[in-house]
Order: sequence, then structure tokens, then C-alpha cells
Amino acid sequence: MRRHTRILVLALTFAVALAGLAQAAEYPRKPINVLIGFAPGGGSDVMLSMVRPLLERNLKTTLVPVYKPGAGSDIALTELASSKPDGYTAVISCTPQVPINPIVRQTQYKISDLVLAANVVSDPGIFVVRTESPYKTVADFAKAAKEQPGKLSLGVSSAPGDDWFAIHMFQEAAKVEVNIVTFSGDGPSWQAALAGHTEGSFNNLSIVYSQVKGGKLRALAMMTDKRSPFLPDVPTFKELGYNFTSGSSRGFSFPKDTPKPIITTFATAVKQVMDSAEFKTNAEKTAFPSDYQNPEEYIAYIKKLDSIYRPLWDKFGKTAVIQ
Repeated sequence: MRRHTRILVLALTFAVALAGLAQAAEYPRKPINVLIGFAPGGGSDVMLSMVRPLLERNLKTTLVPVYKPGAGSDIALTELASSKPDGYTAVISCTPQVPINPIVRQTQYKISDLVLAANVVSDPGIFVVRTESPYKTVADFAKAAKEQPGKLSLGVSSAPGDDWFAIHMFQEAAKVEVNIVTFSGDGPSWQAALAGHTEGSFNNLSIVYSQVKGGKLRALAMMTDKRSPFLPDVPTFKELGYNFTSGSSRGFSFPKDTPKPIITTFATAVKQVMDSAEFKTNAEKTAFPSDYQNPEEYIAYIKKLDSIYRPLWDKFGKTAVIQ
């Protein structure tokens, strides 16, 4: 009886594997919806726009952006978790939101409900102000912030994102207190700084690079270990005496139980795009910080970030206004 049961299980497993291979062989057959958990104009938009034309060409289908902003991308991630695992619904998975959200609040999904397919970008943090701002350096801003505790406002994407964590690390390192203003995405954050509604924005390089190069925003410091080759004249917080770094990664994820051959097909297509001369040229022009990671590398990366952000949340989470 046990032998027959084992044979039945093996047969079913083999049948499922064959079905998955058959699905992948004809994948994709229709457009793929890509859920975006933030407002248009932010980092997820930038990432998708960079890979979309070439990825559509490689996959011979259309990628359809579907905006689901709010709750630090929880709305999009919750919808993904309940979507059919057939390869036709993906999400732009961002850090630190993916590892930290289920820790800071009751979510309707777990990390295990996602299949991490391919990371595309690891985007360093940057501090920007409008060009008309009186703050020419981080020292200028820190001095003013000490003179007016809690008065100067800095914008971030919704808490607890990488910008939010970075501002807390800056406040601690500089011994200042600022008014943290949260927005529905990186785009609205820098736009508020440009309009003068906030004194500045803690943001990401790829999102504000064109505004910095166009002279509309002034970059005061990068949140990296070394200066960025894209903005070599901008100092790092570390060299200015503030010992912290920060950034955000963005990639593609699918619902749990999506057949592995489909994930492999999609991840391989992403890698082919990012290895192409056309993509590399565009990335160089736009300061797009490419960082391809295959499914195994992406999973290991998320686990590493989880170990980093948990203690930061324990330290700063009591002040968070969760959106």
C-alpha cells in the first residue's frame, strides 16, 4: 500500500512538473499586469520604464502598469498574494518594504507569499533641496535644524521606507530634529521640495538625477560608502562625518506557487535585457544603478536586509506614523 502511495505521489509530482514545463513553453501568451505600490513618478515607475521596452520585445508581450499606491506598497503586495499564480500578475517589489512591512504591522501577506524573480536596481539614497534653497551644504542645514528643532521639514516616501530610516539615522548622527513629511511615493516627495513645500527630500539617485543635472534640485550628499560616479562632486554623508548609508532596491516578484519554469523564463528575459548594450547605454545616461540578481540571489539579499532593518525598526519605530 505504501509503495502504491509513493508511486502515486511521484506520478502526481511528475504530472505537475510537466504541466509547469508546458505552461512555460508557451509563456507568455497574453499581457502581464505589473502592480506598482506607489504613486506615478517614483522609483518603481523609473525602474519599469527602463526595462519595459526591451523586456516586452524579449517576451513578445505587453507589460501593463497597474498603480495601487498606498500603505507602503501593502495594497499592491496584498493583491499580488491573492492573484492567480500563472505568471500574468507581477509586482514591483521594493526594499525595505518587502522585508519590513510584515514586521511593523498586520499585513494580509507574508514574504513567503511572494516568489522573488529578479532584482533590477539597487538605488542609493540622496539628500536634495531646491536650487533656490539657502542650504548649500549639509552643515548649513544641520546648523539651521539645531537652531529650529522640529521646524525644518524633509520629505520622504511613506514610512517605513528607506528614506524614512535614513532621516532617522541622519537625525541621530547630526543630533538634530526635523519635521518628517511622508508622501505616497518618491515622486511627490521631490516635487514638494521643488515647489518649496518642504525644505528638502531624502530620495533616491535614479529618481532625482535628471532634476539635479537640469539644475532644478541641488544634491547635498549621497548615502553611499563612496562617491557616485554619476555625481562625483557630491560628497557622501560618511565623508562629512555622518556614519550611515541607505538605499532602495526594486525588482519583480510573482505570487507563491507560480511555476518555476515561468519564473526562470521571466528572470532570464530580464537578465538578457540588462546585459544588452542598448540597456547599458540608457542606464549610463540616466544614472540608473543597475543590479541584476537572479531568484536565488534576490532571496538571499532580502533575507540579509531583513536582519538589517529589524533592529533599526526596534530603534526608531516608536516614532513612525504608518500610512
